[in-house]
Amino acid sequence: MMANVNLHCLVLLLLFAPATAEAEAQSDISKIEVIEVTAQKRSQSINEIPMAISAFSDKQLQELGIEDTTDLAIVVPGFNYSDTAFGPPVYTLRGVGFNESSAQATSTVGIYIDEITIPFPIMTKAANLDLARVEILKGPQGTLFGRNATAGAINYIAAKPTESFETGVIASVGSFQSISTEGFVTGALNDTLNARAAIRAIYSGEGWQQSVSREDQLGEKDRLAARVSFDWTVNSKTAAHIAVNYNRDRSETLAPQAIEYIAAKAGNAINGSFDVFGPVLDPVENPQFFPGNRSDISAADWTADRKPALAHNMYSLSLTVQHVYSDTLRFVSLTGLHRFEDNGSEYERGGAAGVTAGYIRNLTGGSLDTVFNGIYQDFYEGHLHGDYAFIPDEEFVTSDYVFQQGEIDSFSQEFRFIKELPSHVWIAGVYLSNSTVDYRTTQDWGLATNVNILPALGFGFNKLRNVVVQDTSTRSAFTSVDWHYNDQLTYTFGLRYSYDVAKYDGCTEDIDGAGLALFNQFFFGGNDSSGTVKGCVTVIDFGQPGQRVGNIEDSLKEDSLSWRFAANYQWSPTLSIYASYNRGFKAGSYPSLAAIVANQLDPVVQEQLDAFELGIKASLAENTAQLNLAAFYYDYKDKQLLTKKTIPVFRTAFTLGNIDESYIRGMELDLQWFATSRLFIGATASYIDSEVTRGNGFNQLGQSLDFTGSPLPFTSSYQANLLAKYEWNLQQEYSMFVAVEGAYSSEFNADFKANVSQTTPVADFIGSPVEVFIPAEPYEYDSRFTQPDYFIANARLGVESSKGDWRAYLWIKNLADEYYFSSVVKNNEMVAAYPGMTRTFGLTFEMTFF
Repeated sequence: MMANVNLHCLVLLLLFAPATAEAEAQSDISKIEVIEVTAQKRSQSINEIPMAISAFSDKQLQELGIEDTTDLAIVVPGFNYSDTAFGPPVYTLRGVGFNESSAQATSTVGIYIDEITIPFPIMTKAANLDLARVEILKGPQGTLFGRNATAGAINYIAAKPTESFETGVIASVGSFQSISTEGFVTGALNDTLNARAAIRAIYSGEGWQQSVSREDQLGEKDRLAARVSFDWTVNSKTAAHIAVNYNRDRSETLAPQAIEYIAAKAGNAINGSFDVFGPVLDPVENPQFFPGNRSDISAADWTADRKPALAHNMYSLSLTVQHVYSDTLRFVSLTGLHRFEDNGSEYERGGAAGVTAGYIRNLTGGSLDTVFNGIYQDFYEGHLHGDYAFIPDEEFVTSDYVFQQGEIDSFSQEFRFIKELPSHVWIAGVYLSNSTVDYRTTQDWGLATNVNILPALGFGFNKLRNVVVQDTSTRSAFTSVDWHYNDQLTYTFGLRYSYDVAKYDGCTEDIDGAGLALFNQFFFGGNDSSGTVKGCVTVIDFGQPGQRVGNIEDSLKEDSLSWRFAANYQWSPTLSIYASYNRGFKAGSYPSLAAIVANQLDPVVQEQLDAFELGIKASLAENTAQLNLAAFYYDYKDKQLLTKKTIPVFRTAFTLGNIDESYIRGMELDLQWFATSRLFIGATASYIDSEVTRGNGFNQLGQSLDFTGSPLPFTSSYQANLLAKYEWNLQQEYSMFVAVEGAYSSEFNADFKANVSQTTPVADFIGSPVEVFIPAEPYEYDSRFTQPDYFIANARLGVESSKGDWRAYLWIKNLADEYYFSSVVKNNEMVAAYPGMTRTFGLTFEMTFF
């Protein structure tokens, strides 16, 4: 309700703008700038392209405070992101996303810099350094962009070197002792070589998340990004662009907000496991430890003696070569090299401070007498296993914590020819890429109930390491033709054939020694390990005569044929209408997760999306307004998702899967309007309706359900953005401006919302010592996985020179300190929310020298 009130207030503010604005002469009204974009691999007016596109200039991105790709969710309706427990962001566009947090997981939204792919989401956060603009393309992009993407593509266009000397600087100071600086310098080195260098640093000396258990803060930023680029005129027909990028991120990672602690009893044991954290994480006794009640966006908690933070480095080299054969034919080569290093990132997953080793050692007797009738009280001091067994009493044992370390190496190459004639434009080429992900994820469960079955010396474990080496390769050939049937009608035909191979080598490793070895032997009948394993413990061929533990090697080979058919009709010089039909694919991949049995590591297969779209692009009121409308329908098959499956002992565990069939349909509106020469209004809105039409699986709470009728997760039915900017002359040399922005999102679900009254019964491993039977039970959707409607308001007030060479402005984001989250997850024994950003404010100064 508050969100609607705020939205109405913003509309009223626009309607009752100052009278001087109303009185502006129509002849003085500014014109809408027609942006040139490269959505079809050549420079075109955005109004000529039969596709829904959002584009923002460098100035707009700076004013809106867009620091990385995740921030685009604030300004692009239909685009969402969600945080994950293992770092990589999940991007969702028009309801199409893949909620998978492995480092090797690819996104449904392709991310590019100057048309060169950034292959994995974990590598994409620092993509927006020193930009000319960013283009967001909606719908499958398989026919022209290198890596198949079912949702769309985000193409960052970097600012290029110039012949004339120019330099500029942007500096901001803000809340939480934050400082952000960015600068560039460009010019000619000689007659054939222009260069540009840019650097940006973001730092904050104070965290914005506040611990609910002690005086502590989390959320400090420490980022550095740099780029050096060159434009080289090799000769009159050949030119090259070379860019070298580096970025480093040592920022503290987000702590989730605990909502509920659910002790996980392995095998549904009653007297065989002890709820260590239960007395502390009691919502009645300690309600303050559960800040996920959506009242305070900055309240959170994390393991008391740790500071979860990133340790990311990324290096990239890109080379673009263009050779002009004639006035109508040119050749383009795109080469990209990326290396990403994770040198030891840490993530809090439990959202709790944990308990000290001394607390655990003093748990003999007392509550244990009740649980075990005094039988095991003398053995309980042995309950601290592995690395925790001999730590001092004052050190903390976490409830759920993650360490990551690894490398990603990626290479991509595209060759294409472009033939431009009066009657048609023809593009044809080949694309290939190779990537290797070598990652190790250590999950520290402390004393999670389901991995510490008995309080007996040495029996139990608390740490596992997921090891994965995944090699992926893509080989594809593509062609696209724009045929100008006449001066008004243009047809587009595009095809791409792709062959994708993923090779997996990995397992879950024991790093605690005897504890997991004994656990494995007892429950799985594993080979006698003489009390030690120190290696792979994933069970292969479970229940078969050849059952063993070991490493899993597998491969997935898939091919696909993507296509695009579109027509654009120029009804008048100011109005065009388009229709399109796309088929796109996203290749399958393997997960990285704690795998007790080998089939948890089965790959997810490729998904397919058939997209139908109608749209209108109109320049109105003598080019003082631009209105774009689009309606679309997606037929979605084998949607990829993170789900669960039955396993021995633990009953259910995470894996990857596919939803058989679903659909998405919706409408979008984009309006830009210079109401007067001083007042600019921008408005965007989207409506999306999504539904699973056939498919079943497990939700985050481990309930087996028929998902038919459920909306797709992370998909708001309604989203709207409104921007109003008013300028007036202060003196002849200066002007002032005030701008207000509002972003509204209706509720979305972070989990499937099944349209059933009871769960589906599950029976597996029948007749074995680890038989799994989960009876049907009444089902009601857990509303804690729903983010209600919310509204984010931002504002700016500034002054700038009439020449445009400098400006300064005050800004505030999330003016009302509105609570919202990007995701709610069930991490092991905790249901937790990943909150958005609290209110921030500051001052920015920009200056350019020519």
